[in-house]
Amino acid sequence: MVNEKNLFVAQVCHIQAAEPKGERFDPNQSDEQRRSYDNLILLCYPHHVETDDSKQYSTERLRLMKADHERVFGQKLFQIDERLLHKVSAEMERYWSHIDHLHREHHVVSELAIEIDVNATYLTLANQATALVTSMSEIQDYLIESERLKAEQEAATGTEPGPNDFEMLYLGLTNTITKLSVTLVQMEIRYLEEFIKLNPSDSAARQRLEERKSEFAQLATGAGYAD
Repeated sequence: MVNEKNLFVAQVCHIQAAEPKGERFDPNQSDEQRRSYDNLILLCYPHHVETDDSKQYSTERLRLMKADHERVFGQKLFQIDERLLHKVSAEMERYWSHIDHLHREHHVVSELAIEIDVNATYLTLANQATALVTSMSEIQDYLIESERLKAEQEAATGTEPGPNDFEMLYLGLTNTITKLSVTLVQMEIRYLEEFIKLNPSDSAARQRLEERKSEFAQLATGAGYAD
């Protein structure tokens, strides 16, 4: 159904042909019946050609093949390794508890610590990241407008150019970027912990999670606001 280049190469085939002279054509069928789901089967090209042998592949045989395949694969529910699910859940619960302890008790400058809510969901973090991006855009707009007004005033008065808006440029923008960086790392951890529950054999994702967990533990004790 899918080739080595990951291209879908299957064909939707008629069990009983859509046109006269076609394999297994039934003149008593209506056009609606010919194009209905019951009269269609998904085959790769080689098997499509092979089933042109209507003596070997009768209508009954093709319908049976389709029914057998659907019984085995079509109704098979997605299953998760519950043992691994509980293991990952317990592991991440311990991790977030540890992060909360580090952040509350061991931050290098607690009064300037970037806020971290260890119970924040992925959606909450995504909304927070979106808001921070908006804040960065607003800061940028403010700085552009501020510089434009300063330039106009200096040109009108003939004075020397003044200093840039230090507080907004070096504090506002810096703090927003820092907060956004922390939020994005936490978002990725939240995503990866759920992804691994569903894809336990993905070693690259597991390695990425461990790297991000280590990075976030450092942020929990070191990320702070510029003041």
